[in-house]
Amino acid sequence: MSRLREALGDDTRVLLVVGDAGVGKTRFVTEGLARAAGSGTVAVWGACLPLAEQLPLLPVAGALGELAAVDGGALVEGALGVAPGYVRAEVGRLVPRLEHGERGPGGRGGGWQRERLFAAVTELLGAVAARCAVCVVVEDVHWADRSTLDCLTFLARAGGLGAVSLVVTCRSDEAPLDPLVADWLAHVRGGWGVEEIRLPPLSEEEAAQLAAQLLGAPPPARVAGELYARAEGNPFFTEQLAAAMLAGEAGGGLPGRLAELLIARAGRCGGDGRAVLAALAVAGRPLGEDQLGVVSALGAEAVRRGLRQLTAARLLADAAPGGAHRLRHALLAEAVNVGLLPGERAVLHERTARLLQQVGDDALAAEAASHWAAVDRPGEELPARLAAAQAAERVFGYAQAAGHWQRAIELRQALPATAAGAAGGGLPGMYLRAIDAAVLSGDTQHAGVLAEEAYRRFAGHPDTATAAVICQRAGYLRGLHTVGAGGPLVERALELFELGPPSAEHAEALLQYAGTFLLGAYGRWEDHRAALIRAMEVAEAAGATGVIPRILVRIPVDPQDPGAVQKASAKFDRARVAAEAAGDDAALVEVAMVESDTYLQMGDFGGAEEVALRGLRAARRAGLDGWFPAAILMCNAAAALLFAGRTADAAALIDPLTTGPPRGDDWFTHLLRAQIDMLRGDLAAAASRQRQVALTSPPSSVENNREAAQLTVEVALWADRPGEALQQVRRALAPYSVPELTGGCGLLLAAGLRACADLAERARARRDHDGARAAESAAAELGAMLELMAGVPFTDNPFLAQIPANHATWRAEQTRLAGASDPGAWQTAAKTWDSLGYPHRAGYAWWRHAQAQLDAGQPAAVAAAALRAAAAAADGHAPLSAQIRVLAQRARIPLQAPPAASAESAPSPGAPVPYGLTERELAVLRLLGTGRTNAQIGAELYISPTTARVHVSNILRKLGVTSRVQAAAVAERAGLLSPGQP
Repeated sequence: MSRLREALGDDTRVLLVVGDAGVGKTRFVTEGLARAAGSGTVAVWGACLPLAEQLPLLPVAGALGELAAVDGGALVEGALGVAPGYVRAEVGRLVPRLEHGERGPGGRGGGWQRERLFAAVTELLGAVAARCAVCVVVEDVHWADRSTLDCLTFLARAGGLGAVSLVVTCRSDEAPLDPLVADWLAHVRGGWGVEEIRLPPLSEEEAAQLAAQLLGAPPPARVAGELYARAEGNPFFTEQLAAAMLAGEAGGGLPGRLAELLIARAGRCGGDGRAVLAALAVAGRPLGEDQLGVVSALGAEAVRRGLRQLTAARLLADAAPGGAHRLRHALLAEAVNVGLLPGERAVLHERTARLLQQVGDDALAAEAASHWAAVDRPGEELPARLAAAQAAERVFGYAQAAGHWQRAIELRQALPATAAGAAGGGLPGMYLRAIDAAVLSGDTQHAGVLAEEAYRRFAGHPDTATAAVICQRAGYLRGLHTVGAGGPLVERALELFELGPPSAEHAEALLQYAGTFLLGAYGRWEDHRAALIRAMEVAEAAGATGVIPRILVRIPVDPQDPGAVQKASAKFDRARVAAEAAGDDAALVEVAMVESDTYLQMGDFGGAEEVALRGLRAARRAGLDGWFPAAILMCNAAAALLFAGRTADAAALIDPLTTGPPRGDDWFTHLLRAQIDMLRGDLAAAASRQRQVALTSPPSSVENNREAAQLTVEVALWADRPGEALQQVRRALAPYSVPELTGGCGLLLAAGLRACADLAERARARRDHDGARAAESAAAELGAMLELMAGVPFTDNPFLAQIPANHATWRAEQTRLAGASDPGAWQTAAKTWDSLGYPHRAGYAWWRHAQAQLDAGQPAAVAAAALRAAAAAADGHAPLSAQIRVLAQRARIPLQAPPAASAESAPSPGAPVPYGLTERELAVLRLLGTGRTNAQIGAELYISPTTARVHVSNILRKLGVTSRVQAAAVAERAGLLSPGQP
């Protein structure tokens, strides 16, 4: 209880309360929150139910419904008054009485709308928390649906929630645990601000205390021992066994399984009690007295009599809000259901279905449908399924909606046409709704199966618009994981669209075809542009104002045009104005995404950051901050900071978004976090996160693979894994067969050549001639790739600022590969990166420049300027800084220019080195300890072999030994071989 109070009072965002069924999770949380209420905490509850059909966001809706009733609704109304305007309409999806006639956009517009709903819930809770502390309790998360789990994840990660705590209870003995729930638990446990309290069974002494309270007196030791042995310390089981003893049911023949005990005890209730018990068990949800009368067919007095019997037998839980009644434990419902005859269950299912339909709440349609399915009544089940699918879409429960649509398709096909009617827009419309819901739920595999089935049945539909949409969906899903596979189908869809009037679907299909197929798969640049222009014509003719800015922002500007940059800027302005005029927040965010990405590539980091943050503010106002383009905006802002050398500022944006493992479409955010970890010097964490991304959510498109490779290759290079880096470069560049698309490949080419140079240097140091030749051969392969690309990666492009610097780095790495690193080439690269404002990349080139000067025999004083420039540029890049310090120590170059000497400011002596060794002798000793020869020591420290031999002789004398081996042994015992020692 102390831990619970501490969790509610500190920065804990999610408190997991875990324990076996019946251990007392609900009672524990209830007691804790009752104590917290004294300090002003408002607690609201929502429960997941073991229903045959999962209801999306059921516990969230329940908790918000309770919140809306606090202080007669004044608390929530005050919060809505200061929340963004969209919040009321979105939360109204879950609590209809809050809508006030307002409705958010329909539930089929895209996955971002579900995130908008989550953002609205976050905004509302945050606004309430500004007035008082709030605790949202979600019970029995082991029965949660996907949407509820995703909403909890969103809330756990969201900023601005203030004094809001999430308390989630979960069974530890649920078997088998739904994989979605297991995945969610693993994910949330790895996040920041998560506390877990596990409730163990009672000890034997505690069980005896409980039994004494239940029985009214301490039981004999034998009875207490029997209770503990049979209940195994489970409080609920102990309670039920004690109640059986009080009722005189504790004879020696008591059943060994609790379910059988519960059935036996229920059977000893009166007929009214058994009827109410059966009604609650089959309904599977709390029911009020009137509702119990409908399901059980009992009169009001008989219902009350039955409830009293069940309460006396401890088989009924405390009444839920609103006076609804429920069984004391889910195990009891399972046991009662098993004991009913099939005919008894069928009657109760039918009555429950009719009751739920009479309530008139579409949110209950899924339950009604499951009850009709239980009695095999397809005629009644079909309309309930359709209502359930639409209700699930309304709250963006796409996985549930897809299941309902598919079941509706099966029912529609099984029923006579006259009985099925045209519900759901006919079979083609139902297929399309099922496909779209499956895609939005993330189950593209299943969506593809449905799309192929729809294509086989309706590709030749007499309505050309219907046939076109069917072909488009099938083509899109074919090409989703195999680039170009669905192109012909989409082309057929476009032909069919041309036969009908202009439509938003037609414009969307053209937009998708232009990006996914014409550009991404085929590299047909001019056709890509023509398709986008045609899409604009269609959208304008159809009045599809929301599509127009999304098309406009993607129409490419010819980089060879002298006014290309100005035209691109004007295009972005027009797209932004069009999105604002259409009132389309989603389009506004997409425009900012493309615009910030363009500025990022142009090297305008300030502009990219400004546009990205502006887009994020718009997304937050509109409730779109959980949408994928909003995540890309955050990444663009962070990337602008990283390119400018501001590692800590970038980390402040990305760290809060990556507290858990990678999931779904946040792969780029996690790869950016891996690069930040690398820059901070945590190479192990960076590599681990990259592996997780590769396993859980690898990017699929060619461009995404290239961008991902750029991040992973850099981490591998700084982790001294050049072979792995080279493999990544090869894989990422292999698909680029069209030169026009290779403009952004220069960075990868230069990184690949750096890996080859690293491998060659390593091989030459080992006198591994085969290894050196292999590195040179790999570099030749990269050169051949560049030739196939017609030199485009190193051809100037106003929209790709890095090209000149990448080209200069490529040339400099060529000299390093050849074994004679050219200081002049590295100086050119460093100055080019400097002029573009990339300090870390400039720092790398200055470091190589200083290294090349020293390797060429130039004095340390000459190389000092480049090395100090490298050190200054490397701020925020820990691995580069470490390499610069190593080179400075080897060459005896102080990284800070020495100040003018004065009598008043004499340098303070450092700590003495044991055995009277000088700093230079200590450096020689460490190399000697690794088995280096005098020549190798000289090369490492930029001194002659003769000078190295003199240092070795002095070391042997000072250590009092006669051989290099003895010197190494003494140094090892004294701890002198570690750089961390004085």
